[in-house]
Amino acid sequence: MSYDWSNLDWKEEDHLYAPKRKVNNRNSHQHPHIIGSFYSHKMERLVEYESLGERLFYYYLELDHSVVRYYVQPVEILIHNLGEESWNHTPDTLVFRENTIPFLYQVKHEPEVERNERLEQVNNICEGYAQSHGWKYLVIYPKMMSFYVLEA
Repeated sequence: MSYDWSNLDWKEEDHLYAPKRKVNNRNSHQHPHIIGSFYSHKMERLVEYESLGERLFYYYLELDHSVVRYYVQPVEILIHNLGEESWNHTPDTLVFRENTIPFLYQVKHEPEVERNERLEQVNNICEGYAQSHGWKYLVIYPKMMSFYVLEA
Protein backbone atom coordinates (compact mmCIF):
# COMPACT_ATOMS: atom_id res chain seq x y z
CA MET A 1 0.00 0.00 0.00
CA SER A 2 1.30 3.45 -0.89
CA TYR A 3 1.15 6.35 1.55
CA ASP A 4 1.46 9.60 -0.35
CA TRP A 5 0.75 12.44 2.07
CA SER A 6 2.03 15.19 -0.25
CA ASN A 7 -1.37 16.14 -1.74
CA LEU A 8 -3.31 16.28 1.53
CA ASP A 9 -4.46 19.74 2.65
CA TRP A 10 -4.39 18.64 6.37
CA LYS A 11 -7.36 20.80 7.47
CA GLU A 12 -9.39 17.79 8.56
CA GLU A 13 -6.42 16.21 10.35
CA ASP A 14 -5.51 19.54 12.00
CA HIS A 15 -9.00 19.62 13.50
CA LEU A 16 -9.29 15.90 14.25
CA TYR A 17 -5.86 15.60 15.91
CA ALA A 18 -5.76 18.96 17.72
CA PRO A 19 -4.31 18.56 21.24
CA LYS A 20 -6.75 16.76 23.52
CA ARG A 21 -5.46 18.30 26.74
CA LYS A 22 -3.53 21.33 27.83
CA VAL A 23 0.17 21.09 28.67
CA ASN A 24 0.69 21.69 32.38
CA ASN A 25 3.00 20.83 35.23
CA ARG A 26 0.20 20.02 37.64
CA ASN A 27 1.97 16.92 39.02
CA SER A 28 5.46 18.38 38.94
CA HIS A 29 5.86 17.99 42.70
CA GLN A 30 5.61 14.21 42.20
CA HIS A 31 7.30 13.95 38.78
CA PRO A 32 9.61 16.90 38.06
CA HIS A 33 9.52 17.91 34.42
CA ILE A 34 9.87 20.95 32.24
CA ILE A 35 7.06 22.33 30.14
CA GLY A 36 7.36 24.78 27.28
CA SER A 37 6.77 25.42 23.61
CA PHE A 38 8.60 26.31 20.42
CA TYR A 39 7.54 27.41 16.97
CA SER A 40 7.33 24.47 14.57
CA HIS A 41 8.14 25.34 10.98
CA LYS A 42 6.65 22.02 9.85
CA MET A 43 3.37 22.58 11.66
CA GLU A 44 3.41 26.38 11.26
CA ARG A 45 2.35 26.90 14.88
CA LEU A 46 3.53 26.53 18.47
CA VAL A 47 4.20 22.98 19.64
CA GLU A 48 4.00 22.39 23.39
CA TYR A 49 5.90 19.76 25.36
CA GLU A 50 5.75 18.41 28.90
CA SER A 51 9.25 17.02 29.24
CA LEU A 52 12.74 17.36 27.88
CA GLY A 53 12.27 13.97 26.19
CA GLU A 54 9.23 15.25 24.30
CA ARG A 55 11.07 18.43 23.32
CA LEU A 56 14.02 16.41 22.03
CA PHE A 57 11.68 14.12 20.07
CA TYR A 58 9.85 17.07 18.48
CA TYR A 59 13.19 18.56 17.49
CA TYR A 60 14.03 15.25 15.80
CA LEU A 61 10.73 15.39 13.95
CA GLU A 62 11.45 18.95 12.81
CA LEU A 63 14.79 17.80 11.36
CA ASP A 64 13.59 14.53 9.82
CA HIS A 65 12.96 15.29 6.14
CA SER A 66 10.61 12.32 5.80
CA VAL A 67 8.20 13.73 8.42
CA VAL A 68 5.35 15.49 6.67
CA ARG A 69 3.22 16.32 9.70
CA TYR A 70 2.99 15.51 13.42
CA TYR A 71 0.36 16.09 16.05
CA VAL A 72 0.97 16.51 19.78
CA GLN A 73 -1.49 14.77 22.16
CA PRO A 74 -3.68 13.84 19.18
CA VAL A 75 -6.17 11.33 20.61
CA GLU A 76 -7.76 10.21 23.86
CA ILE A 77 -7.93 6.48 24.49
CA LEU A 78 -10.27 5.12 27.15
CA ILE A 79 -8.46 2.77 29.52
CA HIS A 80 -10.61 0.26 31.40
CA ASN A 81 -8.83 -1.18 34.40
CA LEU A 82 -10.47 -4.00 36.33
CA GLY A 83 -11.22 -2.91 39.86
CA GLU A 84 -10.39 0.72 39.13
CA GLU A 85 -12.16 3.64 37.57
CA SER A 86 -11.64 4.07 33.80
CA TRP A 87 -9.64 7.05 32.54
CA ASN A 88 -8.56 8.68 29.30
CA HIS A 89 -4.94 8.27 28.24
CA THR A 90 -3.44 10.72 25.75
CA PRO A 91 -0.47 9.39 23.74
CA ASP A 92 2.16 11.98 22.98
CA THR A 93 2.43 12.21 19.19
CA LEU A 94 0.94 11.04 15.89
CA VAL A 95 3.50 11.25 13.07
CA PHE A 96 2.94 11.14 9.32
CA ARG A 97 6.06 10.28 7.30
CA GLU A 98 6.45 9.97 3.56
CA ASN A 99 5.62 6.53 2.17
CA THR A 100 4.65 4.87 5.45
CA ILE A 101 1.72 4.37 7.77
CA PRO A 102 1.24 6.89 10.59
CA PHE A 103 2.97 6.17 13.91
CA LEU A 104 1.44 6.88 17.30
CA TYR A 105 4.21 7.47 19.86
CA GLN A 106 4.41 7.46 23.62
CA VAL A 107 7.53 9.34 24.72
CA LYS A 108 9.18 8.13 27.92
CA HIS A 109 12.15 9.40 29.88
CA GLU A 110 13.77 5.97 30.30
CA PRO A 111 12.72 2.32 30.18
CA GLU A 112 10.99 0.95 33.26
CA VAL A 113 13.40 -1.09 35.35
CA GLU A 114 10.67 -3.09 37.04
CA ARG A 115 7.59 -4.59 35.43
CA ASN A 116 4.73 -2.10 35.52
CA GLU A 117 1.39 -3.82 34.86
CA ARG A 118 -0.54 -0.57 34.51
CA LEU A 119 1.92 0.74 31.90
CA GLU A 120 1.82 -2.59 30.05
CA GLN A 121 -1.97 -2.44 29.98
CA VAL A 122 -1.94 1.14 28.66
CA ASN A 123 0.57 0.20 25.97
CA ASN A 124 -1.45 -2.87 24.91
CA ILE A 125 -4.65 -0.83 24.63
CA CYS A 126 -2.85 1.94 22.73
CA GLU A 127 -1.33 -0.61 20.37
CA GLY A 128 -4.78 -2.05 19.65
CA TYR A 129 -6.18 1.45 19.12
CA ALA A 130 -3.39 2.28 16.68
CA GLN A 131 -3.89 -0.99 14.76
CA SER A 132 -7.63 -0.31 14.50
CA HIS A 133 -6.77 2.96 12.72
CA GLY A 134 -4.12 1.43 10.45
CA TRP A 135 -1.28 2.96 12.46
CA LYS A 136 1.69 1.58 14.34
CA TYR A 137 2.25 2.27 18.07
CA LEU A 138 5.69 2.68 19.64
CA VAL A 139 7.04 3.64 23.04
CA ILE A 140 10.26 5.57 22.56
CA TYR A 141 13.05 6.97 24.71
CA PRO A 142 14.48 10.02 22.87
CA LYS A 143 17.42 10.49 25.22
CA MET A 144 18.59 6.95 24.40
CA MET A 145 18.21 6.81 20.62
CA SER A 146 19.97 8.02 17.57
CA PHE A 147 18.27 10.10 14.91
CA TYR A 148 18.18 7.09 12.59
CA VAL A 149 15.97 5.05 14.93
CA LEU A 150 13.11 7.35 13.97
CA GLU A 151 13.09 6.02 10.43
CA ALA A 152 11.17 2.86 11.35
